[in-house]
Amino acid sequence: MNRFNRVRHSVRLAVACLLSAALLLTGCSGSGLSGQANEEGSLNVTGSTEENSAASSQSSTAEGQVLSADTTVHFIDVGQGLSVLIQSDGHFMLYDGGDRNASSLVVSYLQEQGVETLDYVIASHYDADHLNGVVGALNVYETEKVLAPDYETDTRVFQSFQSVIREKDIPLIHPKPGDTYQLGNASFTVLAPQSRSYSSANDYSVAIRLTAGDVSFLITGDAESESEAEMIKTGLPLESTVYAAGHHGSASSGSWDFLQRAVPEYAVISCGAGNSYGHPHVETMEKFEAMGIEIFRTDKQGTITVSTDGSSLTWSVSPCSDYTPGDPDDKPARPAGGSSEDSSVSGFGPSAGSEPSGTVDGNGLHTYILNTSSKLIHMPDCRSVSDMSDKNKAEWSGESFDQCLKENPGYRGCKSCNPS
Repeated sequence: MNRFNRVRHSVRLAVACLLSAALLLTGCSGSGLSGQANEEGSLNVTGSTEENSAASSQSSTAEGQVLSADTTVHFIDVGQGLSVLIQSDGHFMLYDGGDRNASSLVVSYLQEQGVETLDYVIASHYDADHLNGVVGALNVYETEKVLAPDYETDTRVFQSFQSVIREKDIPLIHPKPGDTYQLGNASFTVLAPQSRSYSSANDYSVAIRLTAGDVSFLITGDAESESEAEMIKTGLPLESTVYAAGHHGSASSGSWDFLQRAVPEYAVISCGAGNSYGHPHVETMEKFEAMGIEIFRTDKQGTITVSTDGSSLTWSVSPCSDYTPGDPDDKPARPAGGSSEDSSVSGFGPSAGSEPSGTVDGNGLHTYILNTSSKLIHMPDCRSVSDMSDKNKAEWSGESFDQCLKENPGYRGCKSCNPS
């Protein structure tokens, strides 16, 4: 880390600590910081926010042409999910691939970027909104290595993941913290997972820190506070220029301690407009705003790319000034990969205000699908049902959702489809 970056890190860390204490006492206040766009609509930045204007002039050539960049990170808009394509000097890595409804979109996007071979594919963990698109990409592209956590689930998408790796004889690595891999002119170090047993599957997420010169990217999948605490304890570098907000901006990720170690200048939030989880959560947005972290949001801005030559950054769009949390009642402008004319999102469950389909028969009985393993109750058309193993699937019919809860103690409703 050069002298300027060390000073910047110290200042941001001091501010983060002060704001952490102040926020606990007074709540969040203040406004987001805006970036400065160049003549082509991209944002060129280096250094601290106060020096953006001068640094922007220094990091671009005459007539608004941007310096040649060796490394580009693509945060692909996959709706409620995550998919990141990283390219460096002709080499490519895919980190997660979104859910089933975005799988073909991800493959098409990779084709548009000229991908022929993937050096690495990282499956952060085995939730459907991260893994489905990975399976699609593995079926299409020659892949040199797959990095994934060492645990198993009984979902169909995980079985498909295992099958394609076996059939194509792709080397599968369960990486350990500290493992480092080269990708063109960039490299990345694995930060997590550290344990082999977690109460939350999200904490199995493979977290990495990608470095290209003096610029770094922190990508943690859905890792939550338990894994974040372990990352801090390793002593591995966490400070990063760009942070892919953990778990789509959920309050369960991005703890104060973690953010104070990472002190990112920018955060990219990958989530779907109107998602039923309310991502990004208000707690996360308050932290970002309080720390002066400029944000980018796929639910507001679509696919976001950032390129670097190792010192400056060039963004495809200016930062988003909207620090408001997600609202499940927001109507998605379009499905992932779709157009604004589309009125519904395939695979996201019924839209707000609509009557769930296929749940009430002619006798007025409600039908639900129970996952006997996770103890979750689903609507029959919930996207999770198609990924559910048949041995864990049970159908229940009765007068009401309340009756279903009463007859099945220990079960709870799925937060994605919100049965009622």
